[in-house]
Amino acid sequence: MDSDCSPHERFHDDMIFSDRGIPFHRRKPVVITYGLLILSYILILALFITVLSKFQAFGSQLEAQTSAITANIMMKLKSGVQTIGEKAETVQSDVKTDILQLKSQVADLSSKLAQLDTTPKKESCESPWVYYNDNCYFFSTMKSNWMKAKTMCEGKGASLAVITSEEEQKFIYGRTGDVRYWIGLSDLDVEGKWKWIDGTDYTTSYKFWKKGEPNDSMKNEDCAHIWNSGEWNDVHCTYDQCYAICEKKRS
Repeated sequence: MDSDCSPHERFHDDMIFSDRGIPFHRRKPVVITYGLLILSYILILALFITVLSKFQAFGSQLEAQTSAITANIMMKLKSGVQTIGEKAETVQSDVKTDILQLKSQVADLSSKLAQLDTTPKKESCESPWVYYNDNCYFFSTMKSNWMKAKTMCEGKGASLAVITSEEEQKFIYGRTGDVRYWIGLSDLDVEGKWKWIDGTDYTTSYKFWKKGEPNDSMKNEDCAHIWNSGEWNDVHCTYDQCYAICEKKRS
């Protein structure tokens, strides 16, 4: 009951609390907390403003550097394009010159081809003559002595073969093998002074004598023929066991 509490005691209890009913010993920490929060907000705001200011300064510097780099790149690109253009003009001029030269060469070649078409073509060697290096060769199938072989070739509008190169020698040997064939070489006029039948200089011309030949064995070996391995040998001109090789220019 209220009668148990004295007015003095009620007055004492009211003095312990604030006007809002918060105890005095609890109100002091709350004030400190609010103060710290306000101070934190102020510090954060100041830090934000400082960072923003520095960021803006950096942004301005970055923008300036970017603008300088961009300008430099554009200048180089412009210079490069100009250089490429100049080179392109030079290349284009060179190409035009080459095309004109090519057209001239094609026209010249066409003219030469037209001339070839109107030039009568030479006929190949008639059978049984064999073609080699613009000459025709006849390989006889009848044996005779050197004089008869010479006459036989002349009757065909040719002469006994005159061998003037290693290539011709190989061609002939490819046809004769190791069989005796008369050729147009002799020393009938002067012993030891060999002459080709068409007047070719013997001293400076090609030779393919067998080792030790010509040796004028048994005397009077004045006419030459090809034999083993295509090598040349001298024998008497009346020897009648040789075939003959005739040669003439292709007509």
